[in-house]
Order: sequence, then structure tokens, then C-alpha cells
Amino acid sequence: MDVPSLAREVEKYTQQRLPQYIKELRELCAIDSDSYNKAGLDEMALVLAERLRGTGMHVDIIRREIWGNDLYGIVRGTGQGNILLLGHTDTVYPAGTAASRPLRIEGNTVYGPGVCDMKGCILAATYAVEALQAADFRDYGELRFLCVSDEEINTRHCQDIMEQACNDCQGAFILEAARSNGDIVSARKGNTAYTLTARGRSAHAGVEPEKGRNAIIELAHQILEFQALNDWREGLTISAGVISGGTVPNVVPDFAQAQFDLRFLKQADRLATEALFRESLKRKFIEDVELAIEHAPDIKGPMVRTPESLKLAEQARVIAGLLGFSIDHVLTGGASDASYTSACGIPSLDGLGPIGGRDHSPFEYLELDSVAPRAALLAGLIATTGQTLRR
Repeated sequence: MDVPSLAREVEKYTQQRLPQYIKELRELCAIDSDSYNKAGLDEMALVLAERLRGTGMHVDIIRREIWGNDLYGIVRGTGQGNILLLGHTDTVYPAGTAASRPLRIEGNTVYGPGVCDMKGCILAATYAVEALQAADFRDYGELRFLCVSDEEINTRHCQDIMEQACNDCQGAFILEAARSNGDIVSARKGNTAYTLTARGRSAHAGVEPEKGRNAIIELAHQILEFQALNDWREGLTISAGVISGGTVPNVVPDFAQAQFDLRFLKQADRLATEALFRESLKRKFIEDVELAIEHAPDIKGPMVRTPESLKLAEQARVIAGLLGFSIDHVLTGGASDASYTSACGIPSLDGLGPIGGRDHSPFEYLELDSVAPRAALLAGLIATTGQTLRR
């Protein structure tokens, strides 16, 4: 079967099964699975493992003692080239969200915790794999499907299995949702977090405030210094996102802390910015306050466009055209595990799930009529990886 026919067959297969897709998505979104909820993440791994086994994949559950379990499926083909589909089962929503905000459908829009980030996207990819199997398409070496449980946090434990899944791969397709306008993602900024801690000296705020060293005041000064560095390098953004300090109003605070989000296009920009942070700490507003800064354990590097990944983007554009819609590929500031596949030197594309948006909010949504076309687009990319597709 030629690629256009195969892609249209996958679209038809998925479209016919949309009622079942909705039923399964409702069940997945009924599971609370934030990054620290081991019970919920383990349940997600069990449910998805059983679903992927139903497509003919051999699936292993990677058991974690403290963190949520991950799953890794492989189906071996008769051709050449290994392909990785990469997703994540964790969400940002705390326990109780699934019950208080169950999946609901309004016209073409599906709302619910995790519908596009990324339970609905993992499920759409499962239908793409299932449809390819039903069409007896096996022209690849291995088709790998990895779902990790720690994508939403900076303390990572899945680097081992991601490295294993990336080994000897010719293409990686990351299953984050497509942009709200339908675009896919060919480049992402890198991301990490920094924690700035100020330690001063407490004192009675009314009787002898002069004996205190106000950690909050010093921290506020440093926050403004850090924020002034926004855009000093192209595409670089800094955002103070969490702040804490002090105990009660009538005590000069001896402790304060702030957390910063940093996004960057180049690793060299991150390192240069960190050097400026450290220089700023030497210019204190209150001399006797001690300052310390540290970055998060995990640093997601940028997803970089390469000639090979741009070929995949062009393939995606052509396949979309064959299916009757148009797409473009974009750079986004949001981070994803495409950073890891890109760092491993694998041609990578992201945003290959259905169209959705408003992630991490009560308004997170997925467009139902995009599920089948996007499953078909993913299937077409699987079918053409390593080839040159022309109209």
C-alpha cells in the first residue's frame, strides 16, 4: 500500500472508532496522575500497557521504587530503521482533580485534566499503531513506544530508559499536542530552574530593627536584577515564579527564597546567564545578607533544528497535504522530552498529537475532529521515516 493510501486508511480506521476513543480517554482522565502520585502513575502504566499489548506490541513496565512506573513497548517489523514514539503519563493536577473535573464534551471540544497533555495524545498514537498493524504495515526495524512518568518535573528518573529507547533510532516523534492552530514543533527552547536563597539576621521589627538584616529586602533587590536580564541574549527569558520568606510581620526576616524559570535557545546562553546571576550576588543591597544560588538537578537542553529534522518537517507537511490539511512547523518556548531525543542526535519532531491547548489549566482542551487526521499524520511519518516523500 502506498503512503497516501495508508495514511487515509489510518484516518478512516481511527475516525470509525472515535466513540471507543472517547470512552478510553474518559477512563484515562479519571485517573489522578500528577508527577508525585505513584499509585495513579502505576495505574496509568498498567492500563496503557494492556492497551498497547492489544496492538501486538511487547510491553514492559519499568518499575520504580519511589516514583511512578514507566512503560516501554516494542513491535518488530520487517524493514529497516528504528522509530521512537515518546510520551508521558504524568500531569500537573493534584489528587482529587479527576473527580472534581471529569472529562466533558462540548460540541467538538473535549475538556478534562490531561486531555491534551497528554493522555489524549498517547491514546491517538495508540490508534495509529493499531491501524498500521491492522493494515499489515511493518516496513521498519523496530517501532518503539515509551511513556515516562516524570516529564512535568525537574527531578528526573527516566533518563536511563530514554537513553535506551533512543539507541540506534532514525527518528523520534514526540506526542505533545499540536499547537492551537495545528502547527507542529521543530524547535524548542531549553529550560531549567534556579533557586536563590537569602539568609539575613532576625530582630524585633519595632524595638531594634537596625540590628536585623532583612533577607526579603535583599531578595527583592536581586529579583529585580535578575529580571533585568530578560532578552539580553536572543530568545532568553527569566521569570520569578515562586517566592517565600519571613515568619511574622513584627520580626525582621532572616530567610527568603525565590525560584526562577529560565528558557534559552543555546546552552552557552544559559551558562553565560548563570555567570551574570553570580556576579549580581556580589552587588548586595544589604551587605551582611548571605546569598546562594543553585540550578535544578535537571536541565533540558534546547531541541535544535537540524537538516535531518527539517526533512521530517517537510515530510509532515507533504503528508498533511495528502490528507487535506496544511501545517507549518514552529519554535516554541515550552520544554518537552524532545530535548533529550534531539541531544541524542536523533532527527525529532514534536507536537504530533491532536490539536489542543490551555495545558496546566482548568480549561485544557482537545479538538475531537483532529484526532483521526493527526493519527494518520503520525502513521504517515512512521511509514516514510528515512525516505524522501514527494507529491
